[in-house]
Amino acid sequence: MKQLAYSRFRRALVPILVGSLAVAALPAVHIEASGPVRVAASELHGSLERERTFALPFAASHVALHWSGQAAAQVTVAFSLDGRTFGPPIPVERDEVGEGRANGETYGNLLLAGGARFVRVTSDRTLAHLSVLDLDARGAGQASIRFGSVAAAAAAAQPAVISRAGWNADESLRFDATGHEIWPPVFQTIQKLIVHHTATQNNDPDAAATVRAIYYYHAVTQGWGDIGYNFLIDEAGRIYEGRYARTYGPGESPTGEDTAGNGVTGAHALGFNSGTVGIAFLGTLTNQDATPAARDALTRLLAWIAAGHGIDPHGSALFTNPVSGTQATFPNIAGHRDVNATECPGSVFYGTLPALRDAVAALIAGTPTPDFTISASPATQTVTAGQQTSYTATVTPSGGFSGAVNLAVSGLPANTTFSWSTNPLPGGGGMSTLTVTTLASTPVGTSTLTMSGTSGTLTHTTAVTLVVTAPPTPEFSLTLSPASQSVRGGGSVGYTVTVTSLNGFAGAVSLSVSGLPSGSSGSFNPTSVTVAPTGTSILTIKTARTPRGTFPFTVTGKSGSLSRTTTGTLRVSKQ
Repeated sequence: MKQLAYSRFRRALVPILVGSLAVAALPAVHIEASGPVRVAASELHGSLERERTFALPFAASHVALHWSGQAAAQVTVAFSLDGRTFGPPIPVERDEVGEGRANGETYGNLLLAGGARFVRVTSDRTLAHLSVLDLDARGAGQASIRFGSVAAAAAAAQPAVISRAGWNADESLRFDATGHEIWPPVFQTIQKLIVHHTATQNNDPDAAATVRAIYYYHAVTQGWGDIGYNFLIDEAGRIYEGRYARTYGPGESPTGEDTAGNGVTGAHALGFNSGTVGIAFLGTLTNQDATPAARDALTRLLAWIAAGHGIDPHGSALFTNPVSGTQATFPNIAGHRDVNATECPGSVFYGTLPALRDAVAALIAGTPTPDFTISASPATQTVTAGQQTSYTATVTPSGGFSGAVNLAVSGLPANTTFSWSTNPLPGGGGMSTLTVTTLASTPVGTSTLTMSGTSGTLTHTTAVTLVVTAPPTPEFSLTLSPASQSVRGGGSVGYTVTVTSLNGFAGAVSLSVSGLPSGSSGSFNPTSVTVAPTGTSILTIKTARTPRGTFPFTVTGKSGSLSRTTTGTLRVSKQ
């Protein structure tokens, strides 16, 4: 976080971008701006004991929770459009920028709400003062962002950056009610580059809206006066300008620097904001890697900044905070957890930082970086407990990569085994089938399986979903043949009862008959049928002084608590 403390204020309602290149194609961003999107925002306040449902003032694109004290509380939210049917509970993680407020308030991560009008909040602890922030950051008249292609003149050229105007930032949020800028820009020599994830949800359908929501959450709710990150990158590889630095000249791409090349101070790593650049992936990278497009964009952005400021991507130099004087030695390209006690930027992505530094160094040098990607299909498989299913993992090399790739999988439910058709995959990539075998005792439910490929310092992952369903209940069926018989009074007639096993049923079924007319009786031979997988019994019906007519009757089979029936007809004529 920034080293100066700024007063917190409230607004009740605001009206509401790797490969080998010396010359290569980069995305070009064309903005047709239509003015700022004014984020609709409202906060609900109350206490919470275990569970409470809040009706939101308007349909929410995003929701965030914050509360006083109880920082260790385990909180979940579930969303509903109508207040009757709620989605699954979503754990509320901590917002890493909000953690730096150190004001006794616990700030949860921003959550996609999908137009919800109701939010159900649960907590394992009583929360005396809970706030629910309802945001609609979608906007009706937002800018049109189009992507074309331009040629980069050098390997470490600046990648395309969507300006604040391009993502429709409402600049009024940076000012208080008297028109004074809450957090005026301060510039320092850039020493380090720190990578984050926003701990928001993956597969975001509207990344620009999420950037606007983060901006509001940081600037207004948390009281910073601006967004905490210097740049943000979405899953499609688009790079967004973050913290305001200055007004740029016509045709000038946002740099996050003053005209002398000093970087604007953000609010992204407590005690290490001055002299660093904070770059955040949109999403959560705890159990999955960044998308290839997002990693490529980050590589280009880091290469451009590092080359421009003489920063060695492989270095680990002494950092001196120019404001506080704090000194520490850590990697020049670092993860947030290298400087603060946090999970950020996610365990899976953090493990790939050595490969990222290699890629940045190679890009600066203008040489291709041997690398690979891993993908899997299908995205989801459903299997009955006790059966097996499979996925295909594909490793695709790039930049002349020729190493063997060791495959692994994590996240399998209990009582499940797996095997690879080929492991490791030989140099040059290829495909391998992952077979997952479940047992009858495998828990029913949905699991996220993370497939990883490792070669030397390179590790990449991809995620698939496994849905385990309960096996059908063993049971049996009854049939009667023929279904109808005729008999003269005083005579007898026979029916064949067939018992058939369903879903693996194995056992003895006792038979009985009911509904026979007066003066008649029924008997079975045998009276109990063992099913393996079928069994039969003869039902004999004898008549004596039975009246003429047509009589329906019922045959019942029982085995433990299971009971099944079938019906037949007896036609009796005169003797």
